[in-house]
Amino acid sequence: MVRRQDIYRWKGKNVMFETITSMMLTYAVTALWLIVGTAAAGLPYVKGIFQRKVWRTLLLWISYIGLALALLWFILMISQWVRNGWWFVEGIVKTILPIMLIGYVPLVLYTLPVLRRLRVSTADVSSSDSMVTTTDPRLLIPIYAAALASGIAAFHTIFSQPTLPGLLETVLMITLYLFVLVVPSYIVIRRYQAIMKGTFTVAPLWKRLLKFALAGLTTAIVAIGVVAFQAWSDFHASKLPEASDMMNHRWLDEGGGTPTMMTGHQNHADHANMVEVAKLTGDISSPADIHYELVAQKREMTLASGAKIEAWTYNGEVAPELRARQGEMVEVKLMNRDIDKGVTIHWHGYNVPNAMDGVPGMTQNVVNPGESFTYKFRAEQAGTYWFHSHQQAAEQVRNGLFGSFIVEPSEETASYDEEVTLINHNWNTDQGEKTAFKDQDRIQKKQVKPGKTVLLRLINANNQSQKYLLQGSEYKITSIDGTPLRQPDRLSDQTAFRLAAGGRYDVTFTMPNHPVLLKLGDSTDMEGPSVVFYGNLPPDPISFKAESSLFDPSQYGKPADSELTSVTRFDREFRMVLGNRLGFYNGKMNYLWTINGEVYPHTPTLVVKEGEKIKTTFINKSLSEHPMHLHGHQMTVLKKNGKRVQTPWVTDTLNVNPDEMYEVAFIADNPGMWMDHCHILDHAAVGMTLHLMYDHVMPSFEAGVRSGNMPE
Repeated sequence: MVRRQDIYRWKGKNVMFETITSMMLTYAVTALWLIVGTAAAGLPYVKGIFQRKVWRTLLLWISYIGLALALLWFILMISQWVRNGWWFVEGIVKTILPIMLIGYVPLVLYTLPVLRRLRVSTADVSSSDSMVTTTDPRLLIPIYAAALASGIAAFHTIFSQPTLPGLLETVLMITLYLFVLVVPSYIVIRRYQAIMKGTFTVAPLWKRLLKFALAGLTTAIVAIGVVAFQAWSDFHASKLPEASDMMNHRWLDEGGGTPTMMTGHQNHADHANMVEVAKLTGDISSPADIHYELVAQKREMTLASGAKIEAWTYNGEVAPELRARQGEMVEVKLMNRDIDKGVTIHWHGYNVPNAMDGVPGMTQNVVNPGESFTYKFRAEQAGTYWFHSHQQAAEQVRNGLFGSFIVEPSEETASYDEEVTLINHNWNTDQGEKTAFKDQDRIQKKQVKPGKTVLLRLINANNQSQKYLLQGSEYKITSIDGTPLRQPDRLSDQTAFRLAAGGRYDVTFTMPNHPVLLKLGDSTDMEGPSVVFYGNLPPDPISFKAESSLFDPSQYGKPADSELTSVTRFDREFRMVLGNRLGFYNGKMNYLWTINGEVYPHTPTLVVKEGEKIKTTFINKSLSEHPMHLHGHQMTVLKKNGKRVQTPWVTDTLNVNPDEMYEVAFIADNPGMWMDHCHILDHAAVGMTLHLMYDHVMPSFEAGVRSGNMPE
């Protein structure tokens, strides 16, 4: 087990190293060709046989190095294609590779042979012949073309990843590339023509440098103009509509399945058997078995360290815990006291009826100050869940509008002597950013008698994945995202585990006769929150060892008991390529996180029919992890990086790391309109969101500034 996990960890680092290396290569090659271009421009003016030979030799060898690095970049692209699949290089092959070929083929065919001949020439030629040879446009323009092509490749690796480009986008990029080359090419050709006509005179060095600088500046102005025009178009296209029903009617993706009621962009409101989202409440005729009231309000709180936070709370409490028993009818009344832009409650990972999902503009209207909304649903699923506001969630969850939701099974299959719920979060305080379990940002100590069994319910309410260390006892991970694992194995206390943003693990261990230490973060970071379980006296000082392996759910326990693991043909198949680019979102410059090259509301609406078996492929070609969260459904993980996982597992928040690809499946058994988004909420806030739509469901609400419904 440890050996497999070590291999897995090494592969992840190796793939990321490959990606970073390819990025660095494009920047290095660009710099080298700029050096070569600058030197080549001055080559005609070098005096003396020896100096010319040295200069030409240096130019040739720098060109060889540049070409070798470009070839290495190309090999890395092929390697990524072979190792990860077509979709990781598709955008580069369609847009960047043609430009690289335009820049490099003339360089190889003409420029390098000329430089070689100049270098090995045994006799000096006349000044006029040397001037003609070294100012030939066929020698110089390919160097500038290679530098520009490499620069474009470098820019796109970080700032504008091409994803699913069409033919028009490819042609446009090539056209703009050639357009930027016009200025340096014009200057080189004019000088060459003057030399051929005998009208060229060698200007003083300062004047040549000035002309060279002006040429570079003019080229830069042209390039900036092209970028500015594109930015102007993106700025206007990025403005969010004042009102929207949250469906992208222009891009309905039916996943290659049979036609739906929306095929051909029909007006779905014309169908008599359609149902509105607001009516998808489920059967709530029975009286509530358990009732809660949550008042959203602002309050100053103090963490255990003394750091103060201006928290947005429910009932004035940080991360309150709601509990129910499986089968009970749950009723939660949400009231808003003073959150200006309104609030909602989304039951993260809990498959409530669509009207109870808490997404403003999709399943309800936002609850403004002085208003209330009552959520009512039957607690069908047992396990560890959490809830949070979905109104401008990046801000509201960050400020504290979240809590835990624990549903105990109707029939206990396992008993625990101690149960501890730990929900971690990053707080902005008067002492800087602090990480805490609820409001505990220091070491907590809990006494447990040896031999007692302990259940830890771990919830990551942070905006990034978090690593946990549990040392001093073997342990089991018994549940992922509320779903019990089958026959979980014992894990060594030197095995760390990582929890996705929004994810949950249930962890169990038997208390030994010595302390057990739970820590959030790295072993060397003693400032992070931790819990010490002890029998008699707590240890002092507390120390953690570096882990030797990382938990991998794809190689743990027995496969999930799911009919989806044996399906050979799905009713619909969707593909979500996760990327990034620099651009505008709602008129503001941002680093955008994209799905299939687009940001909401231009991402596709996925259309399904009730009862269908659906497969989705996540492909992360961006520079960040993305915990993908589908509302209202649970996903069964089938494949990772093109290979079937050893133990498929069920999740609602799947962390997809850079250069990873997952295939997941779910059954369309919960009709409605559902969000599917990255649960790094800052990513969702700038567009990494799309929606799953059942074909017989109609919108009931609108999102946008007109209604005040601002879902993230």
